[in-house]
Parts: sequence; structure tokens; C-alpha cells
Amino acid sequence: MIFQLIIQRVEWYQYLINILITVIGRLLDLLSTRYVSRELKLETNRLAKRIGWKGMILMQIPIVILGALDFYFSFFILWWSIFLFANNIEGSWYIKEAGEAKYHNELESRVKKSTIWKIIFSEISYIIKFSLAGIFIIIFLFVYYDLLAVFLISLALIIQGIFGAISSISFLINLRKSEHLGKNNSK
Repeated sequence: MIFQLIIQRVEWYQYLINILITVIGRLLDLLSTRYVSRELKLETNRLAKRIGWKGMILMQIPIVILGALDFYFSFFILWWSIFLFANNIEGSWYIKEAGEAKYHNELESRVKKSTIWKIIFSEISYIIKFSLAGIFIIIFLFVYYDLLAVFLISLALIIQGIFGAISSISFLINLRKSEHLGKNNSK
């Protein structure tokens, strides 16, 4: 299905399906960005920060057009957008509680006190989580044709997603309860 415009036997509705898939993905990213950083103070994409919301919305037009051309490309855009969505909302409760400006100022203050190596070390987790898993999936799938290895990597990702969320939520809820218990005990 690579570039369906070239292939003659593609039904018109496939383009609509591709557009829908692409639009859903891009909406997830844009809406989660808006939820977390209305003023774009926390936007990490410098171009998006510079062009603002109107520019970001206009930038979606060529992406949607490209996504319309091929199902797999629209599928890729959807999944990349899902990752961006997840990254945007991770820890968003704290940003919403503190406020975007206060969180930005706090982050700026802390990052200025830290060493560059601590920052790099803590932020390479994205490479470890996503890039290495993707590289090994590609190697096992296309070089070794080993579906069991791909299944096990995928299973590890699924388990980590579930248990990572459960442990993080549990930790934060317990932290919240301990604060309430401390207030009740001090009365």
C-alpha cells in the first residue's frame, strides 16, 4: 500500500480512513499539549513554540495530506502521536496543580543548579525505553525472522506499561494518603 496514489486499485474510502487515522493522532498530540501547556512555556519543540497555536494547527495540514496517501504512513503518524500524547500527560497532574508558569520557573531554577551530565543521564531514558525496543524489534523481525523474540519484547513493553502505571499511581496515592494522615494525627 505504499503511496496509494501510485497504486491504481485503491478505493476512495481508504483515503478517508487514512485521513481519519492521521487526524485522530494529531488531535491527541495537540489537545494534550494544550491541556498541559496552554501558554506553550513547557513546549519542547522550538519551532512549535515560536509559531504558536495557529502555526501548529496549520502545520497539521501537510501532515494530514501525507497521512492520507498511505495507510501505513497514517498508522505511523497515529502511533508517534500516541507516544507524544503519553509524554505530554505524564506528570501533568503536577503541572495542573502548580500552574504552568510556576512549574516552568521551578524547573528552570532546578535545571540551572544541576550538572549537564545529570540532566543527560536522566533524560536518556527515552532512548532506553523506546529506541532500543524498536531497534531490537526491527532486528529480530527483519534480520532473524524471530517472532518469538518480537513477542517477548512486546510483552515486556506491555507489562512495563501496566506495572509502571500501577506502581506510579500507587506511590502517588500513598503519598497523598500519608499527607492526609499527617494532618489528621496533628489535630
